[in-house]
Amino acid sequence: MDFLKSPNSDMLRDQVYERLGELIRSGQFAPGEKITIRNLARDFEMSPTPVREALYRLISEGVLQGEANRSALIPLLTREQICELRDIRLHVERFAAERAAQRGTPEFAVRLRAISNKLKKARAERDRRADLILVYRFQFELYGECQMPNLLKIINSLWLKSGPYLNLLFPHYVTSISAARGDWRERIAIGVENQDAAMVAEEIRQDIDQSLTYIADIMDAAAILRPIRG
Repeated sequence: MDFLKSPNSDMLRDQVYERLGELIRSGQFAPGEKITIRNLARDFEMSPTPVREALYRLISEGVLQGEANRSALIPLLTREQICELRDIRLHVERFAAERAAQRGTPEFAVRLRAISNKLKKARAERDRRADLILVYRFQFELYGECQMPNLLKIINSLWLKSGPYLNLLFPHYVTSISAARGDWRERIAIGVENQDAAMVAEEIRQDIDQSLTYIADIMDAAAILRPIRG
């Protein structure tokens, strides 16, 4: 019965939920990849119970697809679903970027540049896992400055759906299409320093539009939609 549950069990479940959510948002699981209670419990060094509860919560929220044998899958989204996520993210994240830039300071720009420099290093070393984590951290460092908790919850939920698809940007998009834009994260840092909300929002718009349109355009290529681990 719920009222007999230990507060510690709820805390552990919430910790697993947050950790697993961050892994999903940062692309540490790929489209179609299986997630098992056993493997997560081992990786998180926890008993299976809080892991199972967190996994079922993500299934109930539509983030994961329930499977037999105590496992779940990262869902394979259709082209239409990716385009829908793109269009929603364009509106929501541009607004967050504008609000963050309006609060911009030189110190904030320094934090963004520190993440961007680590990302450049990971990309030069072709460390995809680190690359994906740092892409996620840069965006959420920016959005976090808007200081609008309800807006951040919406963005988090959108990245739970789209985060795994960042894997499909490797290697072609990252090395050619994105690279053609130059150092756009530095332009965001400059925009933050100058509190240029329009400039920052435009860089975010281009990133979301180009990357998710690219992903949508390859969704029919079944060979790409398989688990990809770096």
